[in-house]
Amino acid sequence: MPETTASNRIKAFVSKAGWKEFLAIIFIIVACYFFWKQRGELRSLGTSLLNTDRVWLWIGIAGTVIYILLQAALYVYSFLAIGGRITWLNATELYLKRNVIAVFLPAGGITALAYLPANIRESQKNTQQVHHASVIYGFIGIFSVFIVAVPVLLYLWIKDAAVPGMGAAFFTVLAVLILMVLFIRSIKFKGPFYRFIIKGRPKVEKFLINTFSFDLSLKQFLRATFVSVLIEVIGIVHLYISMLGSGVDPSWEASIIGYIVAAIFLIISPFLRGMGAIELSLTFILQKYNYPTVAAVQSMLLFRFYEFWLPLLIGLLIYASKGRHLFTRSKPKKTGELEV
Repeated sequence: MPETTASNRIKAFVSKAGWKEFLAIIFIIVACYFFWKQRGELRSLGTSLLNTDRVWLWIGIAGTVIYILLQAALYVYSFLAIGGRITWLNATELYLKRNVIAVFLPAGGITALAYLPANIRESQKNTQQVHHASVIYGFIGIFSVFIVAVPVLLYLWIKDAAVPGMGAAFFTVLAVLILMVLFIRSIKFKGPFYRFIIKGRPKVEKFLINTFSFDLSLKQFLRATFVSVLIEVIGIVHLYISMLGSGVDPSWEASIIGYIVAAIFLIISPFLRGMGAIELSLTFILQKYNYPTVAAVQSMLLFRFYEFWLPLLIGLLIYASKGRHLFTRSKPKKTGELEV
């Protein structure tokens, strides 16, 4: 049959070329699509940067440096939470590389956690600890948004100023957190759900135990959570600075609500880091606070530059400096482990 023949040809191509080359091609195609779709924003961003107050522009860039260092700190404490260690330099590189990959993977913020740079793997005696720390990192990253979002939603509810779709998005994030906790508990205590998944699948059982079964230090977990909340605070400050750079009267209320809305939509957006959804939601929030459309768009573009484009650019430069493929070089290693 034609479908069977096509499927066999694809399998033969993948087998001949290798997963590394095959995934590299897929990533390049997705990356080209991403930058093509974002060409309008990039052109507008260039104009916005030229019109931005230079003092606030550099303050925002300094905030991005702090943002990246806090992301590295979150990795450091996530490792400590499961009894492991990672250097600050390796933690910074791990974040920046995974951030690049997360842009081009479905549910990138989660699936990118399965990728492991070669230098990180070589520096770790127990590579499973990297995956354990990555699980903690991913969970806390969502949990901190939830912590900050609760008082914001209560405020909106009291003020009767609900944002369309915000409630559903928030409960989606809550559901994800609850499912993650139940899933890990089921694996740790070999609950019914765990037994159902591994039934007749020894490889799956080994992968789940190696990835999700670990002892957790509550003290280091709380420290990591505190660092992650600081990351959310930097995001709020970035939006406030973006307003200042755009030459409009800033509002902490608009900055807090706008950031939380954008962060929640980022979590629930499955592809290309919320491309489109974040821009629209953030511009909508700023317009609700009576900012002119031009000022709202410029503030949104500056915020995206600080929080998205600048870390992405730094990550791409790291890949380029290593002399590797621009987006990724991936190949299967052990079960559940890929090299980047």
